[in-house]
Amino acid sequence: MVHGIRTVWVASLALTLTACAVFAPPYDPVLDQKTTAAYESVAKLAAQAEMGLYQDKTTYPATVDTYATIQGGLAVAAVRAASAPVAGKRAEQARDMTVGFIKGCSAQVTGLATLHQTFGVVPNTGATQAMMVACDQAAKAVAAMKNN
Repeated sequence: MVHGIRTVWVASLALTLTACAVFAPPYDPVLDQKTTAAYESVAKLAAQAEMGLYQDKTTYPATVDTYATIQGGLAVAAVRAASAPVAGKRAEQARDMTVGFIKGCSAQVTGLATLHQTFGVVPNTGATQAMMVACDQAAKAVAAMKNN
């Protein structure tokens, strides 16, 4: 009886671990760190914009380094995510979706930078909302790999 229970438990554990490998790419702590750091910088940038710090387009040159740091982190994250090994079609799809989320975040950061450079960012107009949503999706997609 004990041997049978142990066999069932070991088989269940093996099946669970195999399913994780088939349905999701492996967790990458560097990818998680890069994505989280970029997301935190995006949140700070958005908060500053919503507090009126970037209403005037003349504030853009002083913020270029912030945008570049965010974009650099997202570029590294996208490359790492795209090169993650996968063990099946579903894991490949999950990896590709994660890359898409990271690139979507990057595109929204570029959009805010363009708006900032051209007009400034007026608070309480929703100008930062799409960026925050896209970057939140990217961070959650990467963090979900931890659970697999």
